[in-house]
Amino acid sequence: MDNIGYLSLSMAAMMERATDVTANNIANANTDGFRAAKVSFDQMVTDSGDWDDLSEMAYSLDRGTYNDMTAGPVLFTGGNLDLALQGEAYFAFRRQDGDIAFGRNGSFTLTAEGDLATAAGDLVLDAGGNAVNIPPDAGSLAIAGDGTISTEAGVVLGQIGAFSAPDIAQWQPLDGTMFAPREGNPALTLSLDATISQGYVEKSNVEPVLQMTQLISRQRAYERAMSMAESANDLRSETLQRLGRSS
Repeated sequence: MDNIGYLSLSMAAMMERATDVTANNIANANTDGFRAAKVSFDQMVTDSGDWDDLSEMAYSLDRGTYNDMTAGPVLFTGGNLDLALQGEAYFAFRRQDGDIAFGRNGSFTLTAEGDLATAAGDLVLDAGGNAVNIPPDAGSLAIAGDGTISTEAGVVLGQIGAFSAPDIAQWQPLDGTMFAPREGNPALTLSLDATISQGYVEKSNVEPVLQMTQLISRQRAYERAMSMAESANDLRSETLQRLGRSS
């Protein structure tokens, strides 16, 4: 295949990939704690070993996706178990498969056993890496900026952990709201600049208008790439037909 063919088809493949990522971002624009994904492409040029004017074949290379960890807007809910983080910090969760993941979705509930958990049943971890458990007679809770949980009578029940993860943008996204290292479990290192706000949740950091603009642009780029590929194919077919007639 000539250079035009490689270029157009690789561009179409990259735009299809980018469109899928953008569409998923838009679908999660209202998901609490969701982090938008971005695609990373690179150019690959290789020697084809052919004639001098066709000695280099250029095409795009998919470097994968990375996570945009920019904080989303914070919304007041008034919920007793709704928590929002400020600062470079993350909640830690023990997922149902036993692995630990980090995230910023602070819309929590209590399980039948009194464990603080997400709606999906993943357990929220305290500052020591253990599940946060609330006694059934605790009543209304007050959660301080450092995560300390107290009853109305002032009895301290524990402390919700807020952990640092400097390289989290490179972690594996599990559902867009949670992230885990690609190998092993993360280190539970408490953040020094985190503040927890009770009665608030952090929303998705997706900007719908920007994402819609990117989606339209990438769909049009995909169409242009496919048109280029079809034109190159038509040109090759016409050339072969003329060569066949002349022979």
